[in-house]
Amino acid sequence: MSAPERTFHEFFRETRFRVSGETALVADGERFTYEELWEKSGWLAKSLLRMGLKKGDRVGLWLPNGAPLILSFLAVSRVGAIGVCINTRFRSEELSYLLVHSGLSVLICPDRFLDIDFQGLLREVAPDLRSLPGGQCSTSKIPSLGRVLIVTDGPTPPATTSFAEALAGGKALDGGPLAAAEGRVEPEDTCLLMYTSGSTSAPKGVLLKHAACARKPVVLAERLRLRPTDRFYTAMPMCHAAGLFSGWWLAVAVGGPFFTHSRFEARRALETLSSERITVERSFPTLIKDQFEVYDTAPGAYDLSHLRTGLSSSLSPDVFKLIESRLGPHQYVNNYGFTEATGPVCLSSPDDPPNIRWGKMGRPLEGMEVKIADPDTGELRETGGQGEIMVRGWAMMTGYHNPPPGSGPAFDASGWYHSGDLGFLDREGYLTYLGRLRERLRVGGENVSPEEVGVFLRRHSAVEAAEVFGVPDDRLDEVPVAVVRRKTGASLSESELIVYCREGIAGFKIPRHIRFVEVMPLNSSNKINRRKLRQDMIEELGLGSD
Repeated sequence: MSAPERTFHEFFRETRFRVSGETALVADGERFTYEELWEKSGWLAKSLLRMGLKKGDRVGLWLPNGAPLILSFLAVSRVGAIGVCINTRFRSEELSYLLVHSGLSVLICPDRFLDIDFQGLLREVAPDLRSLPGGQCSTSKIPSLGRVLIVTDGPTPPATTSFAEALAGGKALDGGPLAAAEGRVEPEDTCLLMYTSGSTSAPKGVLLKHAACARKPVVLAERLRLRPTDRFYTAMPMCHAAGLFSGWWLAVAVGGPFFTHSRFEARRALETLSSERITVERSFPTLIKDQFEVYDTAPGAYDLSHLRTGLSSSLSPDVFKLIESRLGPHQYVNNYGFTEATGPVCLSSPDDPPNIRWGKMGRPLEGMEVKIADPDTGELRETGGQGEIMVRGWAMMTGYHNPPPGSGPAFDASGWYHSGDLGFLDREGYLTYLGRLRERLRVGGENVSPEEVGVFLRRHSAVEAAEVFGVPDDRLDEVPVAVVRRKTGASLSESELIVYCREGIAGFKIPRHIRFVEVMPLNSSNKINRRKLRQDMIEELGLGSD
């Protein structure tokens, strides 16, 4: 069943009408019903309107998972402004780019979170930030910024406004201006500005419309066979598409309770999964492995019998086997997607057999189209043929915000988005993802997918993680190399892994050098920092920089 065209706050409001008194959010011990989230987001929205926020203005949501983030997201939607999701792990260099590029009018952030001094970071980016009358602020470094709302239990820093006071102060304000503002928001208006991770270039600002944000969770819930009795958990940051689109939003789609933590800790996650009888978890492989490492230390301490399904990206067969070895037959599913498509494009069904759920990324969602084309000519590939994954449909972004000069159109003349990903479709329409096209290596005239080689390495019984990339080579132009983390207690040498490769993959795909590490470095998006791994390998091999 297709969801109607509506704004995101209309989507949330309809759920609130159905289950107003039911638990909507539990975050670090705080609990809210759907009615409470709607009411309090309205207070904040009224305060934002009084501060001068207008339809189309951009509001930075630089917040960890929790009530302030969700209340802010709803309030911004109701006003008709655009929420800008900002990674809480960003530092001054990344912030300097994003805060200016996005054109923020308002920034909402904590004074501190964990060991991060958010106010100190803001002052690094904008050392001339100063107070203006009426609670406003000004800085030449971020010309568009007019107000900073601070989530704090202590004194309000200079040039900022207390989030708590803005929330409480809106309670007594007239609701007429808010009702009028809500009525002016259209489904085709922009709801979110989200930035890609920027692992290979400057981050791109993705513009997502209300209609897609409101429809996507409904379509996902239908594919996953979700129901109102389901209980949802994720600790994935909601500044990312995964934690937001297929984490919190899924709970709203069926009116279930959503549980989260501002910071992931495997033991605390297991305690929540157990005590709150969670049925649906949104996660990714690293977190799943961390949870089961703790689970195995005291398996009787956690009751995971209610957990029946979960959504993750790039789960390998080994991770699926790990889940089912601990929990029994299960319904975890893979998916394929990206920010430009408001999250998942293809998704397995819990009803799919294990070999499909484990080895493929699922079929396209209702109303979404996927095709495979030759990356050079654009010609359609036959079923089973490898090529670039191309996508179009209702969930696609409206475009990039202020794209760099010469970047070209986001879509081709027929409306297809070129993902830059390599994959193929089988006869049943299931997608298999093989890696990034732009990371293809040309090894002596042969094309090599680093992800394909990485998947093969990760199948070795002693390998916990493996990343493959190219380095310069005088004779072959470039050759594959690998960085590998062994499983705890495992013994594995470079020569043994090379022999394993020779027995399973073509010679030109075999890594010429293998480096073993204890820890894989992560970037600000919690992804393995391939750029750093590659640079370290180049330096180690004495190849200089490139």
